[in-house]
Amino acid sequence: MISKWSGCILVAAAMAPALASAERYILQTPQFIIARASHDLHTLIMWIIVGIFVVVFGAMIYSIIKHRTAAGHMAEPFHENVMVEIAWTIVPFLILIGMAYPATRTVISMKDTARPDMTIKATGTKWGCDYLQEGISIYSSLATPRKQIDENSNSGQTRFS
Repeated sequence: MISKWSGCILVAAAMAPALASAERYILQTPQFIIARASHDLHTLIMWIIVGIFVVVFGAMIYSIIKHRTAAGHMAEPFHENVMVEIAWTIVPFLILIGMAYPATRTVISMKDTARPDMTIKATGTKWGCDYLQEGISIYSSLATPRKQIDENSNSGQTRFS
């Protein structure tokens, strides 16, 4: 029989390759204010999700091990237990409110266009983009000519006007 600690060591050893390669999944450091706010929101929500995962699966694994029938435990009657039903309604509500406040604050900051650094007008027919302050217009049909594909050329179809 595997002891409690050797089981933990086996799980940690199985997770080691995944943890070693986890660095490639970390988001790049953002360079602008809104990108930074979005990155911080992502990180906050991710840690909340990790916390929920640890608590739920920890409780589940604890319950499976400690309250199994082979250990002589009988199931508790949770049917129509008002306190349990209130708890599993209120706790997720509070978690969602806790996540909604920073998310709403971030979305509202993204909608503030009072002082833009740059104004871009993007047109959806084929692809057009105008940088209004600089007077630059870019147009692309997003279609690569057959000759360019056959020659494996990197020159683009973008025309400046």
